[in-house]
This record gives sequence, C-alpha cells and structure tokens, in this order.
Amino acid sequence: MKRWILTLLAFGGIFLFVTACSNSENSDSESEEGSDVEVPKGATEIVMWNLFSGGDAEYMQNMVDKFNEDQSEFFVNNIMQEHSEYYTKLLTSIGAGQGPDVAISHDYILPELVNQGLAVDLGDIASEVGIAWDEFNSNILEATIFDDQHYAVPIDTHAQIMYINNELVGNAGLLNDDGTIKMENSMEGYLEFFHTLKENLPEGNMPFAFSNSGNDPYWFWWGLYSQLGGRGITTEDNLENPSYDLDTEKAIQAAEFVQSLYHEEEIIPLNIEDFYSEFQSGNAATITTGVWATGIWEKTDGLDFTPMPIPRIFEQKGVWGSSHTLIMPYYDNADAEVQKGSAEFMKFVAENGAMWAQAGHIPAKDTVVESDEFQSMDYRSQYAEVASYVNFLDRNIHTRGVQSIIHRHLDTVWSGDVTPAEVFDEIENEVKDLIGE
Repeated sequence: MKRWILTLLAFGGIFLFVTACSNSENSDSESEEGSDVEVPKGATEIVMWNLFSGGDAEYMQNMVDKFNEDQSEFFVNNIMQEHSEYYTKLLTSIGAGQGPDVAISHDYILPELVNQGLAVDLGDIASEVGIAWDEFNSNILEATIFDDQHYAVPIDTHAQIMYINNELVGNAGLLNDDGTIKMENSMEGYLEFFHTLKENLPEGNMPFAFSNSGNDPYWFWWGLYSQLGGRGITTEDNLENPSYDLDTEKAIQAAEFVQSLYHEEEIIPLNIEDFYSEFQSGNAATITTGVWATGIWEKTDGLDFTPMPIPRIFEQKGVWGSSHTLIMPYYDNADAEVQKGSAEFMKFVAENGAMWAQAGHIPAKDTVVESDEFQSMDYRSQYAEVASYVNFLDRNIHTRGVQSIIHRHLDTVWSGDVTPAEVFDEIENEVKDLIGE
C-alpha cells in the first residue's frame, strides 16, 4: 500500500470509511447508503459515488434512472456521499481497493487521482463504447487530459456568471430594447453602470448582492485576474513539484478592483447576511454567482431575471469555472464487464447533458450545447459561451491547499484589513512553503 494511503488511514478514523465502502469486486460489503437497492436479475451492478445535494442530486438521479430504464445489461447504483468528506473517502477507498466503479470528480481533483495512479486511462475503453472526444468543448476537455491521455469524461462546466433583476435594472434606464444591459465593456463602463444603478434604485434596494468572504469573491477575483491575462498560481508542468507562477502585478490589480467595490465605490454592501436571499426576494438589482443559481431563480415566483456572462472589465474575456467529471477508479483486478458498463454510463451522461443542464450547468459536449433540446431551454444558452474561456484552476496535486491559502488571505482584503500588495507577499511565502519551493 502506498505511503500516502497509510498516512491517511492513521488519522481521524478514516479506516472506518474504507470498511463501509463498496466495490463490485466485493458486492457483499455494500456501503450503507446503497444497501437497500435491488439490482435487477441478470444485470451487472455499477456502483457510483457522487457528492451532490439539493437540485443537483435530483437531476443526477434522474439521469441514473433514465440509463437504468433504457437498457437492462447494467444497473447503476447511485450512492450520495457526504460532501465534506467526499474526496478523502474517495481517494482512500480507491487506494484500498474498496471504492466505487465510477465516481464524480471535480477537475481540480484529477491531478491527485492521476498522480497516485487511482484513475483509469480511458483511451481504449472509450473507443470501445464510442466516446467521441472531438464532440467535447476543447477548453473543458483539456482539463481532463494528462500526458495526452484521457482520465475523465467531463459532463459540464459550472462557471460564475452575472444575473440581473429586469424590473430594477429596467426602471433605472439600464436595459436595451433587446434585454441586454447598457454597459460598456471596460472598468469605467462597469463602474458607471453600477453607480447609475445605485443612484436610480428605490430606497432600500441594493445594486449588487454579494458575499465579502469565501468562494464567491475569490472566484470573481480569479476571473478578473484571468481577464488581465493571468493564468494561475502555480505551474502545470509537474503534478508533484510545480513552481510559483503568480503574476503578482495582475493579481494585485484584480484584487484592488474587487476591494474597491466594497469600500471606495460602495457598490457592494458589506456583511450581507444572505446575499442569495437579497436577490431572490427582489431586493437586489444584480448578483454574481455560479450558474447553478439559474435553477433556483427560475423556480422563484415573481422573479423576472436575466442571466449573462460576467462583463469584460479588462483586456480579455475570462471567468472562474470548474467542471464535474466522471472517473473510473483503477483496481488491480478490475472486472472488465463492470468497466464496460461504467464507460457506457459515462457516455450516456455526457450525451444527455441537456438533462443535467436543468441544474444550470453548461454541458461539456458542444454537440449537446448546439442541440435543439438545449437551445430551446430557457436561460441556459444565454451564458453557454463562457465554457470556451473558463480559466480552470491549476493542474497539480497542491491545488486544494493553494486555494485554501488564497481564500483565507483575500478575505482580509475584502474586509479592508490589509492591502492587496501586503497580502500577496504573505500568499507567496505560504504557497512556496506548501509546494516545497
């Protein structure tokens, strides 16, 4: 057993996770979550793990049910795992030979799986079942390729976008006849739009509902850093030993702009208790968050909204985004029939991306995005273009740790406690210590 697995097993009772897990090689040791599922007679069981909750969980289960109904050779047993422990449990269980047959993985976890030899190179089996890589969006697909080998089937990108309240923005005189906003694509145009909005909103309404801590402002900063031409925090040339690669000047410029929206420009109110509720209740004219909110807003009675890509504020288009992918865990004595069924399911999910798009996500396959089924859906096609310029997180094993460092430090910038220049000195020191540079 690899040293990293032994280390994980030594902490926090992780061994309990392993003994509770299931794999088709040992169907008698089913996990608790899937123990009450009856596999149809004659079907080969495919154990799937996912980390979804809320609407995402419902939409994925619908896809699993459709796959199981459409054929009788395989049966996917879809098991939802606890989100907070998902990746610890997934990596540990696969390494111990007791994980699932197919699993959801975010793109930024793939480097860890590939580096530890825990994910199957899908080349041969993808060809066998007819997965056509040339039908995928090239930007999304690239995040799943390592050394020219395919290690995952991407099913979406879920990017950060902007939503507007049509009534509030329209009453402020900032909507064109075609429903687009009156905003010049520049920093000056962005600020002018929001100051005009602020001046013309009824008392008690806010121009921009947003958090001042955590993921959302970090994602916004990342998108603006990308618009300035920044690529990442570390290099992608080595999974285990990357180098620090942040363009500090651009990182500071992006952070100064975001900070100004809270403080100098006073466009985003500080310490909003629940910025989603502010928009959902009609109190906020705009909100910037992930595409998954589309499924929330369209089910909200009386909310007249429009989704759109985040405007180009700096030199080029750029936005934060991640991707849900499906991976096939590697086992020494894998069952060929189970692997074939897993690949068939991966192909099915990718090809039926319009079902998954109900959650708001952008399908990974261009052929799905271009289909009549997707194009006829409300809202989704209005922001699908961002899939081609999402700037995915760095592709190495330190990505999660690096993001944690940056989240923590940037929160102090948004609160006004430190300057961006000061914080990026600290970030550089901590990231270099983490990656051993």
